[in-house]
Amino acid sequence: MKIVISRNELASGISAVEKFVPSKTPISILTGIKFSAYDDFLCLSATNLDMGIEYKIKNESDKLSILEGGSIVIGSKILSEIIRRISENTVEFDSRENKAYISSGQFNMVLPCFDAMDFPEISRNNSSDGIRLRQGMFKDMIKRTIYARADDTTSRPQLTGALIDYKDNILNMVALDGFRIAWCCEQLNETEASDINEFKTIVPGDTLLEILRIFKDDEQAYFELYASKNSVEFLTEKFLITSRVLDGDFIDYNTVMQIKPKTTAIVTTDELRLAVERASVLAREGNTNNLVKFYIAENSIEVQAETELGRITDKVLCNTEGEEMLIAFNAGFFIDALKTIFSPEIKLHFSDETGPCIITALETDNHKNFILPVRLRGDNP
Repeated sequence: MKIVISRNELASGISAVEKFVPSKTPISILTGIKFSAYDDFLCLSATNLDMGIEYKIKNESDKLSILEGGSIVIGSKILSEIIRRISENTVEFDSRENKAYISSGQFNMVLPCFDAMDFPEISRNNSSDGIRLRQGMFKDMIKRTIYARADDTTSRPQLTGALIDYKDNILNMVALDGFRIAWCCEQLNETEASDINEFKTIVPGDTLLEILRIFKDDEQAYFELYASKNSVEFLTEKFLITSRVLDGDFIDYNTVMQIKPKTTAIVTTDELRLAVERASVLAREGNTNNLVKFYIAENSIEVQAETELGRITDKVLCNTEGEEMLIAFNAGFFIDALKTIFSPEIKLHFSDETGPCIITALETDNHKNFILPVRLRGDNP
């Protein structure tokens, strides 16, 4: 392989794929980035076996000149550190006898290469049917749900990801950890129609966070989603991201979200969030549950926090219906949910003092947050 490439294009490509290189692995070739030069483009690949990426750079005069095709695998860490510190505009690669000769201006470096034939294949999906989706929309769905996934200590690994559930031209995304649920959905438009009738797949949280980093916010930028039994792929003009899927079942989120409210409140989103954040400053220092209480009375919610360090009460005016109520929540859970809502006003549905709270934007019904309360002393078991 012999190429001359723009330093900026190379740095962008390495930056995109190096996050997929495992920090620790017994398989030495996985510490490298695979460079594959074809007639029309250069492909950079990396994988940790759970997820992988291919990044394409077109063979264009101002970006890339492919003088000789071929494939090599170069260790990621040293290469990335060096390329970031090169000041010249172009970098030349020439591979011979399992070594990569890299030069730029007066700089020269020789690095050992791995045999590219031993590098795992990135694409593992045999499905020919996919869905065309907007990158910006998909990123928003991840932002609204990913916070509610479980951490790696859970005994149910499927909860460390998010469920993608497609049916009747509606795309749902759901994450939960046993104490809270975040759900949102989008009706697909004509440009996103698919021949697929329905599918469900659980995508690992780490994969979705990488998509969040890489995808564009542009609503005019599209990607294709392909799902099969064991893997899922996200394809854009520049990227192919592939990931294993998580086994296991999610709860019936539609049923769980249906509650009969005992009390409802319509409140300004930012006012409630700031009140909970202020109370949390005291609550997180004084108790392990980061506990705040809501006393819901006629047209107000009083946010309370009390520990041995002090006491806070903060009244937020709102419109209420139903019974007065005293209910407690983990402040961090409530703040996380409120940060994902961009509507100026929200509606809170409280089933009772020991039941869940459902939070929805006042203007739309395609995004819901479900939070279980913390049981207070004296509550009936």
